[in-house]
Order: sequence, then structure tokens, then C-alpha cells
Amino acid sequence: MPKRLYDINEADADSKAVNLEQLTIKEEDAWWNQVPLNNLDLSSNTLTHISPKIENLQSLTVLTLHDNALVELPPEIGKLEKLVRLNVSHNKLSQLPRAMYSLPELRHLNISYNEFDELNPDISDLHMLEFLDGGHNNIQSLPGGIGFLVRLTALLLPYNHIKELPPDLVNMRSLQKIDLMHNDLTSLPEDMGLLRKLDCLYLQHNDILELPEFEGNEALNELHASNNFIKIIPKAMCSNLPHLKILDLRDNKITELPDELCLLRNLNRLDVSNNTISVLPVTLSSLAHLISLQVEGNPIKTIRRDILQCGTTRILKTLHDRAVAKAKEEGGGVDDASTSAGISVTRLRGGQMDDGDIPGNFPDSFHHQQQQNGFQCPCSYPCQQQQMQQQFCVYEPLRNCQEYDRQTQGRIYEPENYQQQHQNGSLRSLFVQQQQQRMEYPYPGYFMYHQQQQQQFSYEQDPSSRSAVHPRWV
Repeated sequence: MPKRLYDINEADADSKAVNLEQLTIKEEDAWWNQVPLNNLDLSSNTLTHISPKIENLQSLTVLTLHDNALVELPPEIGKLEKLVRLNVSHNKLSQLPRAMYSLPELRHLNISYNEFDELNPDISDLHMLEFLDGGHNNIQSLPGGIGFLVRLTALLLPYNHIKELPPDLVNMRSLQKIDLMHNDLTSLPEDMGLLRKLDCLYLQHNDILELPEFEGNEALNELHASNNFIKIIPKAMCSNLPHLKILDLRDNKITELPDELCLLRNLNRLDVSNNTISVLPVTLSSLAHLISLQVEGNPIKTIRRDILQCGTTRILKTLHDRAVAKAKEEGGGVDDASTSAGISVTRLRGGQMDDGDIPGNFPDSFHHQQQQNGFQCPCSYPCQQQQMQQQFCVYEPLRNCQEYDRQTQGRIYEPENYQQQHQNGSLRSLFVQQQQQRMEYPYPGYFMYHQQQQQQFSYEQDPSSRSAVHPRWV
């Protein structure tokens, strides 16, 4: 560049523009003969033409030409053998020079927001290509040879008119992100599972009728398929996507949700709004990481409208309560509900939950130690009756606990109105089953389990009970 241009940063601060109209450059002072240029950014101008002399920039690795008025590119760009990134988005291009498809080092190509009707089959010769953005064009189809782009990690073709995907798309085994939103697709390749590195799939606003089972797509984290014509969520899909975090299926034709949705253990967000779903499966309450459940716009009749309007937490709690109630009706307990519906009972770890958070009048602390059960009675008086049987220890205290070491074991077991409770039969026996490591305190509606190795309590309460429960880990 001429020296007078190097001083452009020293121009008068009050100057609004620099006049280059009268500038003349001698051939021997031409900037392309001076310094090896690596990065050339001519974006956001009104360029309609690029000089063929650009071929002299043999050290160029990045060429940025977006937001201009280019209708064609010089074939000489194909001689820039070190070119790695080319951005020609937001122009008026309808094709690329064939010579450009022989660029040996090109890894990043952005041709979005142009007037392309198709992708040239020669694009498969860009063997080093890792990123391709062809969104917001008029592309009708993809060339069959696109599967040779085996290094491609991102294929972005939103807002086109693509009706079908070529079978060899699944040969692009490095793909991590596919964006095909706002196209005219009606189906996906059945062997999508071959794309084992696929992380994000965007399919919004197409004409897709059904989803594949995604067998092999275990790495998939996000599936966006809103505004299609999907009627069924494949049950097998739920078991094939263990790492899925976002499932967006709003504005489809889905009539029911499968119980197998509970297999999506890492799901954070589920959006099935504006479908024709009438029942929510109770198994949804087992999704421990679910923080957003969108179901508005469905004719749901099994949950009151006011509950639905309260949001995710209230809906999941309602489903959880129903799962527990159903399990009890079938003769099981909380563990049966957890097994059948995938529901996790509340974990109470020592000192991590305030007494007021859980209702009831459980004794503050009790241990009973027999063989390896790990329970110990913290009363200063011995149990009056201990019937040692093969499987059970029956423990029935008849006195108040008067004293206990608070520093080492925590709180004392001192139920109020103990004599009255014992006389009217409201205080009953405590059973400890050795083999299954299960402790049941049979006040009406309560279940408590002890897991010796994990050192934690689990708690569930019958909502019909009105007692206050204060379990405490000791």
C-alpha cells in the first residue's frame, strides 16, 4: 500500500471521510507486490466486481466478501491454493466458478443469502471442507456426491426448498450439526444412525410425516422438529437417545406421548405445545433434569387447567402424585412406583433439608442396630420388647426418651403425647427387614427406606395424612 494510506489512522479526528478519488498507484508501488497478505476483508461495501489480479495474493488464507452486490466471482480465486475461509454471503451470486472447487485447503465456505438454485456436484471435490453454510437461497436439491465431504462437521441449509436428502448424506460421518429448517422435506433417511457424531438436528418448518428411530445417534443433544406433520413419537427413539437434552415437537399432529419418554434421562426441555395430546403420561415425572415442559395448546382433560397454567414444577408434581397413588392401589409402595414409572423418591441427606420443608411427625432420629442393618435406637431406655426372628426385629418403645447426646448423634426421639399415642394405638411397631435393608415406620401413609451403602434416606407420604413429619439423618 502507498505510504499515504498507512497514515490513515493519523488523519484529523474531525474528518468525516477520506477522499481517495484522486489517488493513483504506480505498478511498482502496488500493495499486492509489497507484503504477503493473509486476510482480506472487503465486506459491507457496494462491490460489483473483484479484479482477476486477486490471484496474485498467493498467501491469502481468509477472504471475506459478504454484504456486497457481487453477481459473479473471478475464476482466478481458484488459484488461491492457501485459501482456508471464504465468505461471500449476502450478495447476488447464483453460482461459483468451477475453478473454486479445486481449492485444496478450503475448510470454511459461506454462500448464504444469495440466489443459488443448486449446489454444483463439483462441491464434493472440496475434500478438506468442514463448514458449509448455504442457507437462505433457492436450492431445490443436493447433489449425490455431497457424501464425499467426509470432513464436514456443520451442514447449514435453512430456508431453501429442498424436498429430499440424498442417500449418501449419511456418509458424512463427521457431521455434528445439521440445519434444514424451513425446507420442503417429507422424510429423513432411515439410516440417520450412521451419523454417530450428530449433536444438533434442526428440522423446523418442513413437511415431515414421521421421525426415524435414530438408532446409533446416541450423541444427539438437540432435536428440533416443530411445525411439521408428525403424528407419532417412535418408542424406540426414546431408548436410542440417552443424551438428548432438548426435544422440540410443538405444532405437529401428535395425539399421545409414549411412556418411554421417561428413558430420555437427560432431557432438560420438552415442548409438545399445540398438538392434539389429551393425556400426559405419569412417567414424565421421572425425568429428573426436566426444567421446561411446554404443553399449552393441547386438549388435555386429565389435568386441571389451573395446574397446567402453573408451569413445569406443578405439572410434574401432579403426575408424580398420581404415579404413587396408582402404585399403592396396585398393592405396591413408593419403590414399586419408582420401578414401574421411573420415579425417584425424595432423598433426605443429613442437614440438607429444613424441618419445615416436610410435613409430618416422624421421630427426629432413631437407629436400630441388629447385625448389619445399621440402625440404632437412640433412647436412653432399652426397648421393652425385642422379638428376634429370622427376618424381622420388632421394636416397640413404651417410654419417652429423656436424654440423648446431641453432639454426636443429633436430635433426640421425643414424640409429644407419647402415652396418649400409645394408648390409642396411633404409635405402632417399627419393623426392620435385614435382607432388603428396608425400614418401615407404619404410621398411616408413611414409608421410609434406608440404603446402608449410600447412607441416605428416602421419603414418601400419603397425601391423605395430616400429620407432620420431621425425619432427621443421624
